[in-house]
Amino acid sequence: MTGIRHPFLRTPGRPSRRWRARAFAGLALCLALLALLAPAAWAASARELRIGIYNNEPKLFIDGQGRAAGILVDLLEEVAKAEGWTLRFVPCAWSGCLAMLERGDIDLLPDVAYTDERAMRLSYHRTPALLSWSQLYRGSVKVASILDLKDKRVAVLERSVQAAFLPTLTDSYGLNTRFIATSSLDQAFQLVREGKADLAAANKFYGDGRAADYGLQDTPIVFLPARLFYAARRGAHGAELAAIDRHLAVWQAQPDSVYFRIIERWQLRGSMHESGMRMLWLLGLAGALLLAALAAALRFRRQATAGARALRDTEIKLATILDSVDSPVYIKDAGFRYCYANGALGRMLGMPPADIIGKDDFELFGPDHAPALRAHDVEVMRDGGRKVFEESAYDPGGERRTFLSTKVSLALEVGATRYLCGISSDISGRKQMEESVRLAATVFQSHEGMLVLGADRAIVDANGALCTMSGYALSELVGSRTLPFLLSRDGRGLDERFWDMLEAQQRWQGDAWGQRTSGALYPALLSVSAVPDEAGRIAHYVCTVSDITELKQTQERNQRLAYYDELTGLPNRRLLFERVQSCLSADRGGAPVGALLFLDLDNFKDLNDTRGHVAGDQLLQHVARRLGACVRGNDTVARLGGDEFVVMLDAVGADEEEARLHTELLAEKILAAVSAPYEIGGMAHHASCSIGITLCTHADESLDLLMKRGDLAMYQAKADGRNTLRFFEPWMEQRVQRRMQLEVELRNALTARQLELFYQPQVEGSRVIGAEALLRWRHPERGLIGPAEFIGVAENTDLILPIGAWVLRAACEQLVRWSAAPASAHLTVAVNISIRQLMEDGFVRDTLDTIAATGADPSRLKLELTESMVIDRVEETIEKMEELRRHGVCFSLDDFGTGYSSLAYLKRLPLEQLKIDRSFVRDILVDPNDASIARSVVALAQALGLSIIAEGVETEEQRAMLQELGCQRYQGYLFGKPGPADGIGALLAVSVTS
Repeated sequence: MTGIRHPFLRTPGRPSRRWRARAFAGLALCLALLALLAPAAWAASARELRIGIYNNEPKLFIDGQGRAAGILVDLLEEVAKAEGWTLRFVPCAWSGCLAMLERGDIDLLPDVAYTDERAMRLSYHRTPALLSWSQLYRGSVKVASILDLKDKRVAVLERSVQAAFLPTLTDSYGLNTRFIATSSLDQAFQLVREGKADLAAANKFYGDGRAADYGLQDTPIVFLPARLFYAARRGAHGAELAAIDRHLAVWQAQPDSVYFRIIERWQLRGSMHESGMRMLWLLGLAGALLLAALAAALRFRRQATAGARALRDTEIKLATILDSVDSPVYIKDAGFRYCYANGALGRMLGMPPADIIGKDDFELFGPDHAPALRAHDVEVMRDGGRKVFEESAYDPGGERRTFLSTKVSLALEVGATRYLCGISSDISGRKQMEESVRLAATVFQSHEGMLVLGADRAIVDANGALCTMSGYALSELVGSRTLPFLLSRDGRGLDERFWDMLEAQQRWQGDAWGQRTSGALYPALLSVSAVPDEAGRIAHYVCTVSDITELKQTQERNQRLAYYDELTGLPNRRLLFERVQSCLSADRGGAPVGALLFLDLDNFKDLNDTRGHVAGDQLLQHVARRLGACVRGNDTVARLGGDEFVVMLDAVGADEEEARLHTELLAEKILAAVSAPYEIGGMAHHASCSIGITLCTHADESLDLLMKRGDLAMYQAKADGRNTLRFFEPWMEQRVQRRMQLEVELRNALTARQLELFYQPQVEGSRVIGAEALLRWRHPERGLIGPAEFIGVAENTDLILPIGAWVLRAACEQLVRWSAAPASAHLTVAVNISIRQLMEDGFVRDTLDTIAATGADPSRLKLELTESMVIDRVEETIEKMEELRRHGVCFSLDDFGTGYSSLAYLKRLPLEQLKIDRSFVRDILVDPNDASIARSVVALAQALGLSIIAEGVETEEQRAMLQELGCQRYQGYLFGKPGPADGIGALLAVSVTS
């Protein structure tokens, strides 16, 4: 570069010597001002600011004389002194301070940590006033990791960042930690000292200064690295925040500034990165040369030729000096267009400096960064003086760079056009290094143990967590080449093979064993990283150690809970299924046959109901031990749940016949073992079980299929009398399939109106007095089906409820039709009621609604109940019967004498009729016992004032015998088979044969 060619220094054509001298003098003065280290004091209009002060020593607090004190108070007073502000401090509690700030009752609040949520309500400056982090402080409780916060009480400052962060952290671990909100950190620490809280959360500044006063100790739990600012209400006090930011940026860049003197006075000064001296020397040299140039210009002003020559030489020197500076130097005109750029700015933008001249920041930096640069320029041109900003831009490689820019507004003459001079220093490396140092310090003081080794593998440093974990003091560790962990429990340490592998791979992580000072080992997660120097040689090793004892124990406990029954210790359903599936999946061509035995304890519910669940659990534990004693070591005994067990026999026979024989012998052995007496809670108890067996032949069998077959066989053993065993047979599955098919068809029968009511006449003497409604299913393929084939399926499903409701409605509608004709108006209809219907809460309501909807006479409706229905929940049954009886509905007790007949409840039932069961009527002529029972039933009905009717009367001799015994009402084939309602009408026209 032979000279400076730009509008600010040289105009087109032949410039006058006076203009050139003035231009050069302006540039020299501009750059000399940029080289000054101390900021100029700029007058500002006096202004009173209200500052919120809460107690958070040593950052800010009210001292014993009632004055505001602390680091952040001292810093703000220095800013106020420079800006001409008057500060009025307003004491308040933390949450109250925040509320006052948001309402505008105070102007600024120091010591506010930045969060995204707060940024929606508050305004901040850019340069943090302080950097801090949060830590937990404890009383007498022992806390080594975040997992120790389970069920603990933690005192937190209300509306603080700790109060927002900690509950989310502990909830993610499922720790059930309880948080106590306080109005101040003093109150939080006081609660711990009084035992009303276990721990308190506080920032590091306050905690380190006050923990000892309350008898508290810090814990390894460190979190929330925070940047602390002065905050204002959203959109307010932008000028004040900018002034604070400007001073902080300048002070923090100068190691001997008032900022660091205040920090040092409060004994909190840390290591800070000092500004590079090379730039200062260059700027000083530049200023000296510029001043020399100015002096030369003035001295030789009268000597035009010599002065012009000297000026050209100085321009060349100045251009050479400015282009050798690594920091961009530039001048902008009143329109913010570049009129000078040095080589560093050109290199940063990837273009010659001449191409920059005439452009503005929007053309050079784009819409992402130009608005911020323009705002800074406008502020400098408006306010005048010297200002410092932190700015960012992208270099040609697309990497974002951070600069500390010093800008000055300058006019060559009073009233002349103002120019903006600037110099920007790249501080990207320093910012990254500061951030790295802060992060490294935070990580090193985490709850994980950390060791730093030198290149010779000797310990250089260790953090407190590792010392606590291992029991070694730091002095015992530093310099030692014996590391406090092993690769295996047998004593293998980090041998040469390990270090060779680490050198090749640069990193290793895996399970290891930590070693305490006592020699005890504990499971650990070890991570070792090699840290190379600039030449690529390994300079250090960083080891991270985590005590995973609790994690291992939790994994083992979870493993046991996942695969084993907690009560009996037997494999649970999941482990059983995995073993069965593994056996089925194995390639076992020609393998021996296995078997599954499904056991269900008989009448286990009775033990739970009579003696409680503790007794039931004891029985299950006894049974589990007896089952384990019956099988071989390679067999599996599992508990599916409740009182159900499964025994898996692997390779019990070479073929099905042999497997069946051996399995049956083992099942008999189990039956005998389970049937032996037990002592439960000091009392003898007898139990039995039912066993269903299915063989596993490995022939296209699935787990679901085997489980289903075993269940079917077990239920068959229950049905065959209990305390027995049954092998699965194909007909069991077929029966279930038929039952399922019947259920599907029965559901369709309801909607397809395939159900019909037949009526069988009931007579007294020779007169038809009523009929019993009997359900029939007119199947489209199988024809007419009687209730014996499908009522059982309906009873075991919910189908009995809609079917029962339909039968009742159809019978009531028939009553209405009969009542319309004088010949049939006296008829009654008997309807059988299911126990499922009777136990429904809305049975009475639904029955009365049906009677009302059809218009039937309730006195002509007779509901038939069986003895077994009445015995269960007898009080509820009597209550429902009496309510219906009050509305005129009659009740008949069906199948009387076949079950448990108790006079105690029989006399309480609001019955109108007893019905002699057909089983007594069938042999009444040949079996004296049946005749005697029939006679007793008649006598009982007469004694209770009840009518009586006999069913199943098929011969004239049976009727005569019943009449002789005193029974006057009959039902049976002798008087008519069940048929459509029209058949009853035909019988009314003729007399019944007597």
